Amino acid sequence: MRSLPARVALAGALASGVLAAGVPPALQAQSPEIDGGGGRVVVLVVSGTAGADLTGAVEVEHNTLGEAASVGLGRATAAGGRAEFSVPTDPMLTHVPRVKYRGVQYFGEPVLLSPELPHAEVSVRVYETASEPPPLSVRETAVTVIALDRAAAQLTLVREDLVENPSDRVYVGSGPAGATLRLPLPERTLDASGLGEEGSYRLGAGTLDASVPLRPGVTSVVTTYTVGYDPGRDDYRLRVTAPLPTGRVEVLVPERFVEELAPLTGARIAPGTQLEGEPALVATGEGAARAGEGMLVELRGLAGSTASNPLTEGRGPAWASALALALLAAAAWLLSRARRRPGAQAP
Repeated sequence: MRSLPARVALAGALASGVLAAGVPPALQAQSPEIDGGGGRVVVLVVSGTAGADLTGAVEVEHNTLGEAASVGLGRATAAGGRAEFSVPTDPMLTHVPRVKYRGVQYFGEPVLLSPELPHAEVSVRVYETASEPPPLSVRETAVTVIALDRAAAQLTLVREDLVENPSDRVYVGSGPAGATLRLPLPERTLDASGLGEEGSYRLGAGTLDASVPLRPGVTSVVTTYTVGYDPGRDDYRLRVTAPLPTGRVEVLVPERFVEELAPLTGARIAPGTQLEGEPALVATGEGAARAGEGMLVELRGLAGSTASNPLTEGRGPAWASALALALLAAAAWLLSRARRRPGAQAP
């Protein structure tokens, strides 16, 4: 099941950096070697690049998270790849280590401590960087329509690309703002941006250029788009184009947004799904796509059978935009968590 959440609190946590994509579920601490009243988290930084030793400063940050916010923050430089933090043992707190190496951030497994289990050791694997691209590919691309503003004749889309890097180095592009992934824009794009606290995004010539580190394994790249449509035609043609060789492409549209989701080129209708308990239509590509290929579908009947729409009723476009932005962040987080395979990371 894929989720389209309405919990704005989660969106706020993500936007403020309290929760960060790529953090795995919390683990219980190991039994302590010695008794003690205070807590201790040891962070071990190891290299995942063959033949490479850690060189230079390794920045380690330790976040202590409460129920909805960060309640403590510690920083250290890992001498010899080891850093130690004194922390409280309150079992209601979660301890999340974050390492920055070669300008790229990595998260360790969150840890739960308690007075009975006050000590934990966490290993964080880091990698050297590369400016030349490895043979990248996209395991899966999913585009979800998450907002419809009928008054402004606009749609809001969230796109997630699971980018696979088969090498043991992080691809960071060349130059100070080198793009690592160029995503072709949907037709009638009015605005586009990326989600995530790391990296940058800018509009190029028909593309959204993402300058985000692509780590070994799978990296989730989440982007958002506002597109316009002609209310006179009452439809929108959504083209999803592969930036790299891509294994699978799909489009998801809530049923209440359209009267029909029609496959046009390189697409077929798949069984429907649920978005936060709401029925959704699904179209998938006919197979793997080469770079520059993709699928084209048409969203028909956007005016709908009723005028009711929580994004456009009562409070005007400004309120609709604010709500849509909150939903974007939350949707990106849960879509990323729901889709991520083992080893996937998000910038």
